[in-house]
Amino acid sequence: MLDSGLTASLEDYLEAILRLEQERGLARGKDLARRLGVTNASVSSVVPKLEKMGLVMYERYGPIHLTPKGKRVARGVLRREEVLVAFFREVLGIPHAKARQEACRIEHGLSLDSLRRLEAFLSYLRKEPSALKGWADRAGKGT
Repeated sequence: MLDSGLTASLEDYLEAILRLEQERGLARGKDLARRLGVTNASVSSVVPKLEKMGLVMYERYGPIHLTPKGKRVARGVLRREEVLVAFFREVLGIPHAKARQEACRIEHGLSLDSLRRLEAFLSYLRKEPSALKGWADRAGKGT
């Protein structure tokens, strides 16, 4: 269990639902299955669990909607991923696709305290680009 009290898999479902809602206006089970690389049956078994937890609302064969609580959790997962991607790209010079893959694997284990510190570090580096340049030169990344 993570800080959210959910498993990494359940957090992935919430994040995917949020992204589908943002991109298409709604999330359907088949789109969710495709996005996550799981079967429709997996989605059909997980979504009722999320509903019982008060994270989604849905009707069988209808769209899946995040509740306010579900949106809060999903946005937290997305925020962790975005901060990690920024760190990997801006500081470590990792290409975007690989940075996103790495972030997806790490995001679920990142505590809120560590996230805040990482955000503060990135903010500092963005305000002090010379500090980042020094690091990049040492790491062989260049800027």
